Amino acid sequence: MPTFDAEVTVRRTRFMKQSSGWAVIEAVDDDGKPVVLVGPLIHLEERDRARVLGTWVDDSRYGPQVKVSEAHPLPPSDAESVKALLRRVKHVGPKRADRLLEMYGASGAIDALDRDPQAAFAAAGLRRGRADQAAESWNSMRAIRRLHMLLAPHGLAYLATRIHNEYGPSAHTIVSGQPYELTKVFGVGFHLADRIARGSGVPRSSPDRAAAGVLHLLTEAERAGSTCMPSDALLAGLRDLLGPDCGAPMTEAFIYELVADGALERESDWVYRKQTAELEAELARRVAEMLIGEPSQKLRYPDPAAVMQTGLEPNRAQLEAVHNAFTKRLSLITGGPGTGKTMSIRAIAGCAVAQGAKVVLVAPTGRAAIRMGEASGVRARTVHSALAWIPGEGPEHDEQDPLPCDLLIVDESSMANLELMVTLLRAVGPSTSVVLVGDADQLAPVGAGKPFAELVASGRVPTVTLTHIFRQAAGSMIVQGAHAIRRGAAPHFTPSSEMRRDLFMIERLNPFQAREEIVSLVVERLPRHYGLDPVKDIQVFAPVYRGELGIDALNEALREALNPGGETVMGGRLRIGDKLMMTGRNLHEMGLMNGTVLRLVDEITSSDGGDGEAALVLMGDEATFRLPPEETDRLRLAYACSVHRGQGIELPVAVIVAHPAAGAFFLRREMLYTALTRAKVATVVVGTQETVARAARTADTGRRHGRLAERLARGTDG
Repeated sequence: MPTFDAEVTVRRTRFMKQSSGWAVIEAVDDDGKPVVLVGPLIHLEERDRARVLGTWVDDSRYGPQVKVSEAHPLPPSDAESVKALLRRVKHVGPKRADRLLEMYGASGAIDALDRDPQAAFAAAGLRRGRADQAAESWNSMRAIRRLHMLLAPHGLAYLATRIHNEYGPSAHTIVSGQPYELTKVFGVGFHLADRIARGSGVPRSSPDRAAAGVLHLLTEAERAGSTCMPSDALLAGLRDLLGPDCGAPMTEAFIYELVADGALERESDWVYRKQTAELEAELARRVAEMLIGEPSQKLRYPDPAAVMQTGLEPNRAQLEAVHNAFTKRLSLITGGPGTGKTMSIRAIAGCAVAQGAKVVLVAPTGRAAIRMGEASGVRARTVHSALAWIPGEGPEHDEQDPLPCDLLIVDESSMANLELMVTLLRAVGPSTSVVLVGDADQLAPVGAGKPFAELVASGRVPTVTLTHIFRQAAGSMIVQGAHAIRRGAAPHFTPSSEMRRDLFMIERLNPFQAREEIVSLVVERLPRHYGLDPVKDIQVFAPVYRGELGIDALNEALREALNPGGETVMGGRLRIGDKLMMTGRNLHEMGLMNGTVLRLVDEITSSDGGDGEAALVLMGDEATFRLPPEETDRLRLAYACSVHRGQGIELPVAVIVAHPAAGAFFLRREMLYTALTRAKVATVVVGTQETVARAARTADTGRRHGRLAERLARGTDG
């Protein structure tokens, strides 16, 4: 293939993807000849000049393109390009950009600003405070330009802004001298840092490389739900990651060195990241303290008549749950759909309120909190709202300022990972009782640990398992199907006369026909039949991202049908009106959690924002958010999503992809069970019954390593 090596000027960005830095750009070379560039180009903007290296390819759909390997930004030379650059500086609009060009000329403006930006901006008419802020903005842009030059040869220039935001003025030194430090930056994993290190001449045998590899493996284990790894498995993974003959230290002695340096913690054969070990130990300690503590003095065990006044006609298990709530500081309620968890919450909350106790109800997601409040008659909030999370500071309620309540009830507790559970229990005062409610059979939460399921399995915490399916729920095919899946059996899709038909199977073996069926269901038939909003009230769940029935293909097809004319933003990646989901690490300070479903309603640019800051405006269930540009790479289309990311969703209709061409191997019992129970009105499965049956009988055998129960046993036995 012919090579390409030329200086170009960017005309327009057709498409870009923040998470990977990949973009499609229209440009012209110095002879004015148009060229389409494809590759790691997200750092280039309209009117930017760059030296581009790559190879010509002939795409079957889009014709000749240059597949870019490197794109080195060049300083602007003509007046319009310099003016465009100046307008990116904070507080510098068109008039002041023109003024700077008049004073210094196109060839001298950048040099003048590099020499003394405060003086140049002051001379252009900015008052002292704004001139200082403009100078800070210019210095930041200059630092990012230097990073571009350093990262471009590795195809990683798109990471420059993210790295600069993390390290500030020292970013250039970090990249060139300590590249593995970059693994602490969101989106810069071990493999990217390793590419930069290779380009900087760091040897494969470097102990820093090995240390970064260990932390990478532990971090990946946490993303898969573990809190720790056995040392032999960790070292085996390290050899696979680094290469067995690279010469890097990969021994038990090296692990002990990292422990001594404070990066890791080791207990017997188990190795943790230090922060995670501390969280797990803290949770075990807090639970142990609550198990020997007295319940709130405001709570008295209610008689059966008081319980029935709340509308609950309790069975024996529910009476035990009520008893635990009023006589123990910590208790658990677990059970499948239709077993009375919500009515138990209502009874416990109602009886406590009737006794004059102050009750706080919380759930991890906005929708769960709304449903909890409607069912109980007591206002419910999200965990982050209840904790009064302050941007940039953390939760207002903690050990020093606990939640002002006598009883705290947490619904959907199975969704809380280790970090969230610890943060919540820190805010529990010494005279507050806690009831955790959830379904231990659901998918484990996103992130390290599965504390609710581990507490249930430990046998140390007073626990009631609800198994009786109440008459109203027993008539639901969804509920009966879910309980069948829990037993490892396939759900029945043929209704009997006494069953409510809310579970459907549509068999489509051809994957293209299956995708067309899903689009037709979501866009037309289901909204028309049930009177629903196709974006707000229907969610598609799929096991994998790639393929004709993968999440990516489904999202593109559904967006084209549901939001074809939405105004494009973020280089065409998103459209106003899109259904989106927050991914990656939780933004606690904003109350935006991994898995939050949002609607994109507006884009505010730096020129029209009231406070001068650019942002995307997003609408959630309970609030509207302004997301700064540097965080927007966390947004993903969410017309379709994975079950893991959507496990907090509860809405009228769910459409589940269960098809041999859609990652049938990855569709397991817990995933199918969780997806099936997301809907309140109807669940439609598209695919094949054999795929459904296979998933139901195949439990998730992936090991999640955690030692909460072991720590708890040690604490309570000691």
